[in-house]
Amino acid sequence: MRRIVSRTAVAKIEREARATLTQLRVPRGQMRLVEVQDSGFKHLFDEALNEIHYAGSCSRVGRCMRIAAFSDREWVGGIVLGSTFPNILVRDEALGLRKHVASWKKRGLRSPWSRENTAYWSALQTVVNHARTFIFPRYQAHGLGIAAHRRLLTEGIAIWKRRYPGRVTGIDTLCTHEDSRLFKDNGWQLVGRTKGYSSDPSVMFSKRAFKEDWATIKNNVALRRIRGSTRWFVWVRPL
Repeated sequence: MRRIVSRTAVAKIEREARATLTQLRVPRGQMRLVEVQDSGFKHLFDEALNEIHYAGSCSRVGRCMRIAAFSDREWVGGIVLGSTFPNILVRDEALGLRKHVASWKKRGLRSPWSRENTAYWSALQTVVNHARTFIFPRYQAHGLGIAAHRRLLTEGIAIWKRRYPGRVTGIDTLCTHEDSRLFKDNGWQLVGRTKGYSSDPSVMFSKRAFKEDWATIKNNVALRRIRGSTRWFVWVRPL
């Protein structure tokens, strides 16, 4: 999916970014990733997403991190990471989570997704969701998105773990394409498609779990089936 990009709006964002980022100490290197923490930079980052990415900026329930991509100290784009979604069958099978919901009745659980199934929810928190990647138009077609994703697997995950300590066993993403160099060239696996469910931030996946403040649930967004909704291609990258 593509959107019409306003070059005027993008140029304005880049001008404002140059003024905002003059004090930011970006390490030298052809491609480096830096967590976005400054409020002014976050605003510009989200504006860039709204102008460039087909899905716009990203507001997430649970963990969320904006990572800026720099090439030779020039801001060229960014990546958004966050909490992943429960009950994605092909993802759970590919990353070994499915075993935690098998035989749930024999295990005395009310449902496969009940708060008592700590094995599943704990395993789910070790999977990070790739939510967005964007590259400014004037830097596109130079392989910078692929290069940023290559750094994501090492430098990016290290940044994530500094903010959210704990194991990371893999990354997943829901994509509109089954043939994406962004993922293919960096060893991701296309494992299947979703069944047509969409996240619904207005509905909690587990009201009881949230009410009791179960600390291991970092994303409590429900999924609902919508007629004609997208069946996303699911890519995973075990780590």
